[in-house]
Amino acid sequence: MRKVLLLCLSLQLISLVALAQGRIITGTVTDEDGKPVPNVTVSVTGSQTAVQTKQDGTYSIPVRAAREAELQFSSSGFIEQTVKVNGNEQNILLAKNIITSDDVVVIGYQTVKRKELTGSVSSVGAKQLKDIPINSAAEALNGRLAGVTATSAEGAPDAEVNVRVRGGISITGDNSPLYIVDGVQVDNALSTLSPQDIQSIDVLKDASATAIYGSRGANGVVIITTKSGRRGRTTVTYNGFIGVKQLPKTLDVLSPYDFVIYQSERSRGSSSDSTTFADQFGFTWDTLVNYKNVKPVDWQKEVLGRTGITQTHNLALSGGNKKIVYNFGYTFNNEKPIVINSKYTRNLLNFKADYTITKNLKAGIITRYMNQTVYGAGVSSNSGSSYSRLRNSVKYRPFLSANETLDTEDPYADPNVGNGLILVNPILLANSEYKKATTDAFNLTAYASYTILKNLSFKTTFGYNYNNVINRQFYDSLSPYAVIQDGRLPMINLDSTKTTTFINSNVLTYSLQKINNKHDISIILGEETVDIKTTHGIGMVGKYPVFTTPETAFSQQELGTPFVGYPSLNKARATYLSFFTRVNYGFMDKYLLSLNVRADGTSKFAPGNQWGYFPGGSFAWKIKNENFMKNARFIDDLKLRLGYGAIGNSRIADYLYITTFNQDGKYYYSVNNQNTNASYSPALVNPNLKWEALVNKNIGLDISLVKRIDLSIDYYINNSRDLLLSVPIDLTYGYSAQLQNIGKTQNKGVEIQLAAAIITKKDFSWNANFNISSNKNKILALGQGQDYFYPSPSWGVSGQPTDYIEKVGAPVGAMYGLVNDGFYKVSDFNYDASTSVYTLKPGVVSDAGIIGVVQPGSVKFRDLNNDGVVDLNNDRTIIGNPTPKFTGGLNQQFRYKNWDASIFVNFSYGNDIYNANKIEFTNGYTGNSNMLAIMSGRWKVVTADGQTAQWTDGTTVYGIPPDQLAALNANATIWQPIRGGGAFYPSTWAIEDGSFLRLNNITIGYSFSKEAIRNIKMKSLRLYLTANNLAVFTRYSGYDPEVSVRSSGLTPGLDYSAYPKSRMFIFGINATF
Repeated sequence: MRKVLLLCLSLQLISLVALAQGRIITGTVTDEDGKPVPNVTVSVTGSQTAVQTKQDGTYSIPVRAAREAELQFSSSGFIEQTVKVNGNEQNILLAKNIITSDDVVVIGYQTVKRKELTGSVSSVGAKQLKDIPINSAAEALNGRLAGVTATSAEGAPDAEVNVRVRGGISITGDNSPLYIVDGVQVDNALSTLSPQDIQSIDVLKDASATAIYGSRGANGVVIITTKSGRRGRTTVTYNGFIGVKQLPKTLDVLSPYDFVIYQSERSRGSSSDSTTFADQFGFTWDTLVNYKNVKPVDWQKEVLGRTGITQTHNLALSGGNKKIVYNFGYTFNNEKPIVINSKYTRNLLNFKADYTITKNLKAGIITRYMNQTVYGAGVSSNSGSSYSRLRNSVKYRPFLSANETLDTEDPYADPNVGNGLILVNPILLANSEYKKATTDAFNLTAYASYTILKNLSFKTTFGYNYNNVINRQFYDSLSPYAVIQDGRLPMINLDSTKTTTFINSNVLTYSLQKINNKHDISIILGEETVDIKTTHGIGMVGKYPVFTTPETAFSQQELGTPFVGYPSLNKARATYLSFFTRVNYGFMDKYLLSLNVRADGTSKFAPGNQWGYFPGGSFAWKIKNENFMKNARFIDDLKLRLGYGAIGNSRIADYLYITTFNQDGKYYYSVNNQNTNASYSPALVNPNLKWEALVNKNIGLDISLVKRIDLSIDYYINNSRDLLLSVPIDLTYGYSAQLQNIGKTQNKGVEIQLAAAIITKKDFSWNANFNISSNKNKILALGQGQDYFYPSPSWGVSGQPTDYIEKVGAPVGAMYGLVNDGFYKVSDFNYDASTSVYTLKPGVVSDAGIIGVVQPGSVKFRDLNNDGVVDLNNDRTIIGNPTPKFTGGLNQQFRYKNWDASIFVNFSYGNDIYNANKIEFTNGYTGNSNMLAIMSGRWKVVTADGQTAQWTDGTTVYGIPPDQLAALNANATIWQPIRGGGAFYPSTWAIEDGSFLRLNNITIGYSFSKEAIRNIKMKSLRLYLTANNLAVFTRYSGYDPEVSVRSSGLTPGLDYSAYPKSRMFIFGINATF
């Protein structure tokens, strides 16, 4: 019996051991890109068993075999998942958690966890960039970060994107932020990087964060970190998309019949005009009705409306071992834009390697190369009306003459030599101008870091940037440029700019944590040198034989004649020497203090003004960690931030304190009847010039709730001083103005950033990110009692009055002009039946000084000083504000099982747009030009049977009796087209509400399961469809409300001949091997 009991007991123990041993569950944890996720904690619910995933994302964990196992997967930065497992294998895909305070932020020469931030920083990560199939990283900033705007000047593939952080500080200087890529300054970095190669973009906004960059940080700092390699076998990733582009809208213009009717009206009262009209369109009014059956030509669609094709291919290799990790990326962009005769290609190479040489010594190298080529003259230029190519597509005659084709010159409609406002067949114009712009950029960064002691390390970084831009432009005899500049003979422009930058920074870092379990401290000491060299060359050669081709003109320049003063060559050099330090201190994980100061010296200023000192500091109170917050369990984090700092702006021209001489053809003298180029000094120098400076105050609040909601609110005031302005001086100096540090401006505003993980289930998640910001700016002072000044006119013909004003108390770039008051009615005039003469009634305001002869139907402007006449000196005022009352965006991301979707909208409210196109496309300054369709409702001067109802001989106005003229125009909605110089005068009629809501991006994607793609040797595969710029809800009448075609901060919000933005439909692939 005893032996039997022992045998039963032994069997029971064996079964218990077997039960305890259970089974082993294995699997792999990957992220949404298919990449393995190391260091994920895998635990068995209800037990103490837990393991971590390896570098390749794999895990192995024992569970009890007697019941269904429940595994929990958790890792910082990812949404926690819990799954029930019946088998022996469980692979998991972890979704990124947008609500996390554990991610790392780069703040300048070091990194900190977001929850330790004391300054104002906004970020965009690789996940957000991955979901946006774009070719420029700047597009990912627009509408996604509070306080940051990224406005494309127009829709061209290489269009400049103006990034502004809290509005910028300067009036006349460059307001672009400083770009730091992998620790090294890189100008215009967002255009030279592939979005697919970027790991994160951190934007430092307040002075406490940017003061560490001193004189270069006044307009904010954009810190870009590119992707690094990971330990493990090589991973190959392909991201590519192909799409079609379309012109979303065209401007409505007069039909062929309405066009000839207006041309008939315009010809009345002039025998030469009448003869010209009759030669083109017929001698009798009755023949004009035939034009109702003439097929119209939509020149906008012919020139701007082709279906564009865009494609992007990105290939990346990433991997490494204990000694080295690497990441290589190649991106190819190719685009056929919507404008004919245009093309865009770009090649980008990126290589990054980090070496662990010894336990204490690490080194790395980063290289990037970009080659970009843009073909096509586009639709605009920075010159005036004569060179606008868009105007030809709108104003050119809307039909073809007999025997004329789309690409033949019309003897009536096309120009004569010397006509400054010529119109050319838009297709011929596109063929007549050739442009090839190439950009080669090379960046090399190398670093080495050494851990001297446990808490003491040293890092040195060397950077070299090379940028070479070459623009080649050819104009044949038909182009307006050749007509005006070179007597209708072919000519070329050659423009090249080469910039090289050498940078070296050396940083010593000391840190101690949990001293007596209460104190944390880190200190950095640094030195940096920067050396920037620029060479700019310009060549202009003209008077080539009439049928010279672009290839011949560029290769055989001896066939032409150089313009006087060309070629010209300018060289410049600027150097910087800087010393900086930052101290971060934390007490009991409740109170955080950061203090920094930088001393900058530069060659841009004269001795005595070369050094500037820029301090900054910030304090954060982590209220959540106070004892009285212990019971507020729904609050995960609550932090109050205060910041103060002084920073500078050194983005000014070189050698402003030294007398320089130019030779560019503006001045010359005659010797033996030959013009010889003369040297001249362009400006009166000022040796007292110094830094533009900014003092910033910031208060912010960060709140995290229920592990799902993250809210940041900031209020700031930026006061700038010593801004560079051109000040009028006594003409006895030989100059009319001198550059001086006298201006003051203020920007203040509120920013709100809200992120929410609304739903986080195993099979479904919904994340949202919303931001809204408001910035108000105004000019506080212009110096020496000056209350205002006018920048140069932003567009138009010679002699056009200024259309912007910089005035104390007003915003920078305020629009300036006349106030429209409708149009003159018959009741404003006396009528003499015996002579059929109309004369303006006494007491009725006259704007004859603006438009010439005043007659019924003439445009009418308001007399602001009540002197009875309208004039430019007394009756212009501020008519528009280009600064929005608020801007923002809403991005929503959805995931259901293997499906994902995202919707992004951005918006702007309260800003004005100066629609100069509307002025250009409605005036009657030149004959034989079309107009916008709104002019079909104009005041008529010809009766329905073709009789002249109103006319002028240049001084006197004649017409049919008032009752008949009033009846003829009972339904008139707009004035007669203006024919005099006043046709281009700015007024409130051209100022439009620029508010908009843009459905910017919609994406739907599907990720295949690992089982579905295992046989084709792939780790992950995602296919997606995207629609960009799908719809814009706005009251603006132009092509697009998000426009500002002049790079100058003095003339923002101008829409004149902008390249229209495209609507794009895309199919894309994300694959990992």
